[in-house]
Amino acid sequence: MEEIQVVVADASHEKYVDTILQTIADAAKVRGTGIAKRTHEYLTTKMREAKAVIALQGERFAGFSYIETWGNKQYVTTSGLIVHPDFRGMGVAKKIKDMTFTLARTRWPHAKIFSLTSGAAVMTMNTQLGYQPVTFADLTDDEAFWRGCEGCVNVDVLHRTGRKYCICTAMLYDPTEHLPAKIPDEVIERIKKLESPSRPPLGGESGPRKDFQTADPLLYTKLREFAAENRKNQTEAESVLWRFLQRKQLGATFRRQHIIGDFIADFSCIPLKLVVEVDGKYHQLPEKMVSDEERTSWLESNGFTVLRFTNEQVLQDTNYTINKIKDTIWTLQAKQ
Repeated sequence: MEEIQVVVADASHEKYVDTILQTIADAAKVRGTGIAKRTHEYLTTKMREAKAVIALQGERFAGFSYIETWGNKQYVTTSGLIVHPDFRGMGVAKKIKDMTFTLARTRWPHAKIFSLTSGAAVMTMNTQLGYQPVTFADLTDDEAFWRGCEGCVNVDVLHRTGRKYCICTAMLYDPTEHLPAKIPDEVIERIKKLESPSRPPLGGESGPRKDFQTADPLLYTKLREFAAENRKNQTEAESVLWRFLQRKQLGATFRRQHIIGDFIADFSCIPLKLVVEVDGKYHQLPEKMVSDEERTSWLESNGFTVLRFTNEQVLQDTNYTINKIKDTIWTLQAKQ
């Protein structure tokens, strides 16, 4: 029988995301327990950012888990641990847990790692790694984390207790030097590049640059495919807004689905470092709100101004949207 490999996921593993989501949903039904729902885009992003671990036997999916940081990276969670039914009882969960734990300790050595789980097997693995049971008050107070619990069927318990306890058990690991698995050198190098403060150029004073010059070169090929697909399948709100932004009608040159760093901006004006995003209802999901906050934070830290509008604002209050963009353009131009 072919050996099961447990590796840090990357963009090449995105083809397994639908299978992972279905496996998680099926397991939740069988156990009858709550589960924080995640989207296809959310897990795909984790893979691209080297924040996920996948287990494979050849091309067959065997298991998965991902990592998230909270409270300015003072806390870390290793979440969503799932093993496909065909591979249960083979020690796969332990290998995945060891790898995610090691990955988290390697990337954020001073962060506290915590877990919320209702599974006895996960509790046992956590205990073996040095986790201790704690109260919910010992966990992060980052509201973005707790919003993730809103998709769980047991969230009413969390609300009724004032977030003091729920069905899940809280467990916390304080950093030590013990690491139960080895992260390959090539993954360490990939992580260093992902977290390096010296990002690819973001456009100079002389004018706009091509998107491959503003994109992270590690992800550019895949991002370019996504951007092309997004341009072919604009939402109604994006189409309406593009009619005003194209051909420099507002006094600035905009591009659609332009790659900046690790992200694809709906509309961007590189000379002014202005990004305009149009959000559909799925952006209101807790996990998407977290992703949007991280995206905006990174863009702003690199000198970009970010404007966000909902589909409804663009379609129902177009004048307000356009005037807001115009005012921002004039303000940025005046500063140059």
